[in-house]
Amino acid sequence: MTETRLGDCKFARHRAEGLSRHTGLTRMNFSISLPQDTVSRLALALIAGLLLIRLVLVFTSPLELYADEAQYWRWGQTLEWGYYSKPPLIAWVIAASSNLLGDTEAGVRLFAPILHAIAALAILALARRMMGASAALIAVAAYVFMPGIVLSSTVISTDGVLFPFWCIALYLLWRLREGDAGWPETIALGAAIGFAFLSKYAALYFVIGIALTSLIDPPTRRALLTRQGLAAGTIALAILAPHLAWNAANSFQTVGHTVDNANLGGELFNLEHLPQFLGDQMGVFGPISFLGLLAGLIFMRRGRDAETATREDWLACFIVPVLVIIAFQAVLSRAHANWAATAYPAACLFVASIFSRAQTDRRLWWVIIVLVPLAIQLAPDLTPLVKIGIGTGVAAVLIAAGFASVWRPVGLFWTGIALQLALTLFLAVITLGPSHWVSAVGMDNGFKRTRGWQDLAQQLVLEAERQQATAVLVDEREIWHGLDFYTHNQLDAPLILWRYLETPKNFAEQTPMTNEIDGRVLVASYRSNRRPQIQGDFASWESVGVIGVDLGHRGNGCPLSRNLRLYLVSNYAQLPRTAEWFDTYRDQHIDRPTLCPLPKD
Repeated sequence: MTETRLGDCKFARHRAEGLSRHTGLTRMNFSISLPQDTVSRLALALIAGLLLIRLVLVFTSPLELYADEAQYWRWGQTLEWGYYSKPPLIAWVIAASSNLLGDTEAGVRLFAPILHAIAALAILALARRMMGASAALIAVAAYVFMPGIVLSSTVISTDGVLFPFWCIALYLLWRLREGDAGWPETIALGAAIGFAFLSKYAALYFVIGIALTSLIDPPTRRALLTRQGLAAGTIALAILAPHLAWNAANSFQTVGHTVDNANLGGELFNLEHLPQFLGDQMGVFGPISFLGLLAGLIFMRRGRDAETATREDWLACFIVPVLVIIAFQAVLSRAHANWAATAYPAACLFVASIFSRAQTDRRLWWVIIVLVPLAIQLAPDLTPLVKIGIGTGVAAVLIAAGFASVWRPVGLFWTGIALQLALTLFLAVITLGPSHWVSAVGMDNGFKRTRGWQDLAQQLVLEAERQQATAVLVDEREIWHGLDFYTHNQLDAPLILWRYLETPKNFAEQTPMTNEIDGRVLVASYRSNRRPQIQGDFASWESVGVIGVDLGHRGNGCPLSRNLRLYLVSNYAQLPRTAEWFDTYRDQHIDRPTLCPLPKD
């Protein structure tokens, strides 16, 4: 284990033969020592190079904001200690970046690649401390080329804001366990955990990881029961306290939304969701990395030396609970692919350990050669021909790489990284190229949430002016957020989301029904099944046209578009949302679009 460590403040050195530990207060020296070995410098160059490339992509990407990004931007217009569905940090980050660059796509997304670069540096520091430089390079590559991170580096998300604090906390917790953390590191550990919670409630999994490591690992338990461990917990709670107070003052909105998001009121126990969940995780973490992770957790526990077993079991405490809980959630109801994302920072270090110690095994290669092309067939949006072509090409590359690397497991890992890099380059090319390139590979559906908003907003502004509207009313949350950003400072009338229920059920519905809604209101409707209810809330109703944008085609050939039917209404008087009201409007539509493909007789 090398003595020079990335980002470590220099303390009095405590290691004579490698494992004697330093305890107690140390005097802080603010000089930073950079790694001197070639492999670690290569990892640093990789992080820096990708950061530069991703910053360029942020400024040159033609992708418009998707609805969640627009929502976070809107939150950042008024800084609070919490918002309707999320803790506050993502709004604070966007407020800072948009103050630098303005209310633009780049202004919203500026910190996305920067935050992931910080997370990668923390992973590099922890991996070097745990396993040495060679394994650290594997861990860094697993993180920076992870498909989920590649995507998250080009858009702003709560996971992207959470990960640097998560990774820093993981690094500092290990140092506390080693007895190599003074009070500055202890304060930083508490702050990292506190800000992780202000980023996303998924930070709760970090606390679960701490609890499990305390149960199975005596050094961790002893470290956490010291004054430093208690101080770190106190600092984390102090940082989180204002957000808890905000929630209490706002009827626990954020917590309530998180519970609603689990969707436990629908049909439960859907075992058929499990294969899709596993396929999604291969897409998030990378197919070979994910299969290597499963192999390490299940099949490769024997034959480990004591140090390796301790390290891998410690890391598993931050991996297994997340995967098990979210897999159960997927079977119970539903789970989005990114809900298990917090398992993967520790998983990057885990697979670095696995691939570094695994023995040559041709059978492992062949299992993956079969499974990865099959998993590719589960990928959404791509046409069947494209999926078959990609699967066949991946199998051929894996076979060739197996022979070239003499079937060594570390060769399998780097082959997986090469395939992920090829996929990244492919996506970058079609994203930056003409829009028909996206259509050619059948990925229009995957890009639809980031296309067409500017055009649609301009059409709506012109129609609102032409109709002299005193308010514009829409009936879909994502539509409201997209139009809210792209009509900003252009639409004179207030943009309001119609409420299906009498009380708000999302942030957009919190926009008050102002006096302007009693005047000349332009309804821009996306959902035909909401139009009858909206019509019932107004005394007059007149169709005045349609606006829309073409978004390409689905994989089955059906056209993709975002169309808004326009109606001029007046004299708003909301009907009571009684049981009779729900029965009256059930299954009713106005101007229902023709389905494609046409339903069978």
